[in-house]
Amino acid sequence: MRSKNAARSLPLLAAVLVLGACADAANPAGPAARAPLEPAALTSLTCTASTQAQTVRCGIPESGGLRPALIGGQNQYVTLTSSNIQVLADTFAFDVTVRNLIPQALGTTNGTTADPAGVRVFFSAGPTSTPSGTVTVANPDGTGTFTAGEQPYYQYASMLPQDSATPAKRWKLRFTPDVTSFTFKVYVSAAVQYPDGYVDGTPYVLSLDPGESRTLPGVVRSFVGNALPGETVGWSSSAPATASVAGTQVTAGGVRGFATLTPSSGVRPGIFSTAVSVCQSTVVANGASLPSSISAGDCFSSYGDPNGLPTTNYYADLYRVTLSAGQTVTVTMDSGDNLDTYLLLAGPAYGFLVAGNDDDDSGTLGVGSSMTYTATVSGVYVIEASTFNGLDTGNYTLHVIIT
Repeated sequence: MRSKNAARSLPLLAAVLVLGACADAANPAGPAARAPLEPAALTSLTCTASTQAQTVRCGIPESGGLRPALIGGQNQYVTLTSSNIQVLADTFAFDVTVRNLIPQALGTTNGTTADPAGVRVFFSAGPTSTPSGTVTVANPDGTGTFTAGEQPYYQYASMLPQDSATPAKRWKLRFTPDVTSFTFKVYVSAAVQYPDGYVDGTPYVLSLDPGESRTLPGVVRSFVGNALPGETVGWSSSAPATASVAGTQVTAGGVRGFATLTPSSGVRPGIFSTAVSVCQSTVVANGASLPSSISAGDCFSSYGDPNGLPTTNYYADLYRVTLSAGQTVTVTMDSGDNLDTYLLLAGPAYGFLVAGNDDDDSGTLGVGSSMTYTATVSGVYVIEASTFNGLDTGNYTLHVIIT
């Protein structure tokens, strides 16, 4: 039995990643535009601190050539932000946060739990003072081998999804009296789920009529999320008789059923597979009023699983409606209060649920259903007319109004 609630939205399918870094200014500006930067051009940044002006600023990047899990690029892949700078006697202290800008989460190998090493910011060179004196990292969380041995680092015990930031950590650098400024280079090191890259932009659920063919989209990306031109996506099917694949073309079989399509590109996996539901749908337009019924000969639900996936737990009728961006569609499923109904609406191309309803919120339809949705993109949307109770059957009328 379904839970009695409004439309189900799908959980975010998060990926995880790799990183880079450098220090920030005393009064940092917002992130700059992120132009593509491939691993071969990864960089570190040289940062300069002034004990007199009490600032930390990063200069022009230098070319690098580090292993993929170590990348530079302030405001490109990560942003290190400094604040609360203080110079007291022989100590230069400031707070530093790390913000992840790439599509994968940092500090995780599975996208769900944090890696014990967290997110580490290590000193790859320096601190080096000018014109004389010495500077050392006073309170590192540890030392390790990154680009060389015995490099001090600060560890942030976090798993960082895209655009999230760590809590601030206090960095302290100790200097001798003759130091007026010093420089250092830092990188960020963290585990990611897809260090070799991944495939995304693939459908979540495809609803196909028997015999229908569809081209499968997909983008091959590097571990930092940059599209890799010239790379191709391959597909395999769990049930070729239900949905066969040839290159990027999927073709439905002649009878209803489910299949799972798995994308990959060499060693790069897809971030999720594509569920295919094969069953005949009905095309509807504005003003449609269709008497129908839910019966054992109908489709099984293409979206009735708790995660918006196909399931054999419910029967369903499928309808297709074409909407332009900005148009509003209102769909009602009126059973005369004799059948506890359930409506769902899936968006075009990728099959994510965008709306749904169990019991009509206005109360007019009783246990009938009504949903209203304004299209954000143009395309063919799929309406699923189903039931609240598993494998329930009965009559209803579907009404479609587009404004």
